[in-house]
Amino acid sequence: MPGLPRRGAEEPPDLVRALEHARILRAAGDPGGAAQVLDRAFAAEGVRTRSVAERVRFRALVLRADLALALHDEAAAERFLDGVEWFRAGADFLPRVAEALAALDDEVHRADELRDRLASERRTG
Repeated sequence: MPGLPRRGAEEPPDLVRALEHARILRAAGDPGGAAQVLDRAFAAEGVRTRSVAERVRFRALVLRADLALALHDEAAAERFLDGVEWFRAGADFLPRVAEALAALDDEVHRADELRDRLASERRTG
């Protein structure tokens, strides 16, 4: 119809917005939807320049690993926890990353808990 705006291609969410959206979806009981939102944002970030803050990226990785465990997807949980470990290893030689991790104590502990939970599920499952 004339005069109506055309709907363009959906813009992939940036990681900041995706993280907030995923938190809302998880709180609403939709871990699958939350995981999809983060997956789209991570895929878009792979193409774009990585301009998002280290803190945001770390939080998103931890949340995505948590969602993977909630969805019983051990392979995805392992992949995202490996990303968390890579991030933590970078703190040894990148001051920016070290500063970000220092401010993310809760998320660092949560990542450790998730790693322990994944190991426990693999032993019992």
